[in-house]
This record gives sequence, structure tokens and C-alpha cells, in this order.
Amino acid sequence: MSEPLHLGEPADEAAWRALVEQGLKGAKWERLVGKTSDGIALEPLYRETDVATARDASGFPGAAPFVRGARQGAWLIRQAYAHPDPEKANSAILADLAGGVTAIELVIDPSGERGVAIRNARDLDLALADVILEAAPVSLDAVGLQAAELLEAKLRGVAVAGTAFNVDPIGAFMREGGDGPSDLANAAKFAARISKQLPAATALRVDARPVHEAGGAEAQEIAAALSSGIAYLRVLSGAGHSIDEAAPALAFAISVGPDVLIETAKLRALRLCWACVLEASGASPAKRAARIHAFTGARMLTRHDAQTNILRITTAAFGAAIGGADVITTSNFTDALGGPTPFARRVARNTQHVLIEECRLGHVADPAGGSWFVEKLTRELADKAWALMQQIEAQGGIVATLHSGWLQKTIAEACSARQRAIATRRETITGVTDFPLLGATAPEVDASDRRGAASTPASALPAIRWAEPFEALRDRAETSGAAAVFFANLGTLPEFGPRAQFSRNFLAVGGIASLGPEDAHATTDALIDAFGAAKAKVALLAGADASYADQAENAAQRLKAAGAHWVALAGKPGESEAKWRAAGVDQFIYVGVDVLRELETLHAALGVV
Repeated sequence: MSEPLHLGEPADEAAWRALVEQGLKGAKWERLVGKTSDGIALEPLYRETDVATARDASGFPGAAPFVRGARQGAWLIRQAYAHPDPEKANSAILADLAGGVTAIELVIDPSGERGVAIRNARDLDLALADVILEAAPVSLDAVGLQAAELLEAKLRGVAVAGTAFNVDPIGAFMREGGDGPSDLANAAKFAARISKQLPAATALRVDARPVHEAGGAEAQEIAAALSSGIAYLRVLSGAGHSIDEAAPALAFAISVGPDVLIETAKLRALRLCWACVLEASGASPAKRAARIHAFTGARMLTRHDAQTNILRITTAAFGAAIGGADVITTSNFTDALGGPTPFARRVARNTQHVLIEECRLGHVADPAGGSWFVEKLTRELADKAWALMQQIEAQGGIVATLHSGWLQKTIAEACSARQRAIATRRETITGVTDFPLLGATAPEVDASDRRGAASTPASALPAIRWAEPFEALRDRAETSGAAAVFFANLGTLPEFGPRAQFSRNFLAVGGIASLGPEDAHATTDALIDAFGAAKAKVALLAGADASYADQAENAAQRLKAAGAHWVALAGKPGESEAKWRAAGVDQFIYVGVDVLRELETLHAALGVV
């Protein structure tokens, strides 16, 4: 019988770590240490010595430096509407308002390519018909001042809190490229007019979403937001605004991904940094809060197995909520496929209702506050972002670094590093890079929503989706209709089973089907006969190391003699690579390889183009 546990005894961390390393079977402690996209270490254990939370390092909720948030109660549920037809956009808006949405994000593009085709006051009236603007505040996502001026005229001097014109020349420059934001002065004049006529509204948007959707890291998003905000403060100051007048004119838009605690820390770090910017600018403490509108990100969404997007969107919204976002927009799980159906919109809005009402997140201020992990990561992200912001400012500011291409290059490097991690499956995408479901039926989309994907100028930040390269591979294979590999199982089921299962999932990622029996072949002759009956071009050897030592060489030779154009083997070859390649093995697949590259190799062997 073991000794009773004495709860009063202090824990011995050294002894605990020794037990952990014993469980790792000789591996080092560092194996448990992860890293964020910015290279910040994610330790397996945090303590009071990491962040002295007992001294309330983050202050109080609702007070400077606003690390713990500024909102009172639940956030605004603001859904986005972008159907090109203003009347159909209006139908979606009214249905969502009846379903509990509390605010509107109107995505506008006069051409109808990327949003609602609103060209004049009549189009805006159609899009907002029967909407009580005093009860459902409108937020705009549009390029230029035209849409903002149309909404200004429609409001006729009355706007409730939450109304946001979101004029954003710098964000448009990030997304559209071109010669640069030429209407900063006009934006400042517009903000001055709005602050006098509609003081409850915000005039300008500081948009960090283009950095996120281009594959940027968390500190890069925060730094870009800070530098954009600083640029707007300078323009407003130059137009005669005091810092206490300028600060309320700005609201932040930021994308959030599915890593809950990292996204929580990102929002908290943004508020901490922005409060420091405003403090250095002379703003009074009450004016130092960053109002944050969080959007669940598009780069995490998948076309294949799109239902898994519901989980990604939910966890992203959860992170935004506990991170203290003032407004949240949840994307539709079908957004990577096409326009949303009423069902997709219902799932999106009800995701937020569940978080507010059933998870009770709208009733708790800063639920992650005091967590040593979150508090430490908040400060580490803030330090990284502040240093990067200083680099941007030293080069002349956000616009100058976009003109020079420095910011695009920095973000592209972070994106490439993350893409390599996904290609080698050190980071996974369920339903795409792991556990793909071949032959699944895609969910319905709104066929009348014919928004297209516009081309991205070279100087802009290109929007990406992590799953896209894998989806392209799978699409090619499924279109060809003949991508299949024969499984040459060696040994008994317990011997070949683990590698065979790994390989079936590996192949399915590239849209490649698996042929042959799932049980053992009685003899090598039976294996060769089964291969011939399958009429396959490619065979894959799956077995245990002992089976490979005894049978792999002979099996590869006989498969090639039987007509196999290509032979792959599941497992690391080690010292046997030269011998097995000489016998006819062309390729090796195992944990840690570049999955994209190896699947492209298999596609070539199968004749998939």
C-alpha cells in the first residue's frame, strides 16, 4: 500500500521534473516545450514566479491599462453580410436579427465582386430596409469614403453606440496595394465631422486582419495594428484633434484563430500595448482602452470536410470572448466554398449565443486573468510586438514599410515557416492533413451568391488558407478518378496494422484510395497474385521492422517484376535504404516527411496531373 498523500507538504519541482523525464523514456524536458509563430516558448508548467499575479499585475477589469478588457457584460454579436444583391443581403440581415444578432457588419463593394453592390443611397436603403438602426448598429467594411458618407446621410445625425463607419485607407492599402493611402487627410476631416455630429459612433478602423490572413504571426498582427493606429493618431492630431479626442475615433479589427489561449493573450497584449501608446501620447487613463472587433479568421477554414470548420470557428470565438473582445463576428462554416445558406448563418450566430448564454462567458470579466500561462504570454507577446512596432516606426511607419516591401517580406517569412510545419504535419488540419474523409458530400452553399476571388496585386498582402495546397492535391486526384495504391502487407495484422493505417490516412490526404485486402497475405505468391488482380500501378509495402528485414527486398523485386511502376515503403529506411532502393523501392513515407512533396511524388507515379 502506497504512502498517504500529505497535502501540506510543498511540492518538489525537481523531483516532479525527474518523474516527467522518466515518463519521456530518456527524452529531454525540452520535448515538452512548444513555440508560438513568433518563437515564444510555451512551457509545460507555469508558476507564480513567472508572473506575480498575487500582486494583480494586470490591474482591474475596465481600468487602465485595460489588459483585462473594457466592456461591461456581453459583447455585441455582429454578423457580416456580403451578398452582391442588396435585397438578398437585406433578407439575410432581417433573418439574423430575428435570430438574435445584435449588430450588422455590411461588407460593401460597388462592383459586387467582394461584397454588397451598394452604389448609391437607394442601394443602401434596400440593404437596410426595415432595420431599426437605433437597435441594430451598423458597421461598414468598404474601401474609400463613399459608403461612409452614404451611411452618414442615412443616420441623419443619430447614431447609437456600436455604429462604426470604419474608414481605413491604410487597411485598404494592405489589401489592395497600389500607390498608397492617398486620402488620409480626407479621412481625418471625416473623423472630425463624425466626432461632432455623431459622437456615439467611431469613424476610423485600424485593421490587422490583412496581416493575419496573409499568414502573419501574432506579434506581427499587433505591431501592424499599433503602427496603423499611430499613423491615424498623427493624422488626427495634425487636423487639430487633441489626443483625448482622437483616441475614441479609432476601433480595432483583428482576426482570431483556433488556438484559444494564444488568441486570448493576443487580444490582451494588444490592449496593453495600445494603452502604452496612448499613455506616451498624453491621453488620460479613461481614454486608453482599445475597442476590439474580433473576426473568426478565414485562413483556418477548409473546403474539404467543411463541417470541421464549425469547431474551428467555435474555438476561435471562445478565444475572442475570454480575451475580452467588445464585438465578435463569427464566419460561416461554408465560407471557403461559397455563399452561406440560412442554415450556415444560423449555426454562425447560434455559436455566439451558446458562448454567451450557455457557457456564461458574457457574465464573467476576464475569465483567463490570473492564469500564469496567459499572463506571461500576454506580456511576452506585448514585448515582441512592441519591439517590432519600433522597427516599423524606425523605418518611417506602416505605410513606408509597405511601400518598401519590408513588412510583406517579414510576414511572408512567418507564413512560410508555418506552411512548412503544416506540410510536415507538425501542425495538423483535421479533415485535410489528418483523418481525411474521401468521398464526402460537400455542404450546400448559396448558388446565387456569385462573389468572385479577385486577384491580389504584388504590393498587397495576399490572403491565404492553410489547407489550400493540400486541397489542390486532393482535387487533382479525385478529378483523375484513378488514383489508387495497392497495399502489399507483410507479416501478420498486428505487425503491419499500425503502418498500414498510417499509410491509408497519408494517401487519403492526397485523394489517393487504398487497394487490396486489409488482412494479411498468406504468402508472397498470394501477395503478388492480389497485386496483379488489382491492376494497380503503384504498390506500398507495410509491415514491422522485422518483416522488412526478412521480406522487403524480395517483395519489392517481385512487385516490380509483376508490373509495379512504383513501389513505396512505410517507415524510415535507416541503413537499409541503399539495399531496398536497389531491390526496387522508390519512395519512403514516415512521420516527419514533407507530406506535400511526397504526395506530389506519388501523384506523378500514378499519372495524376
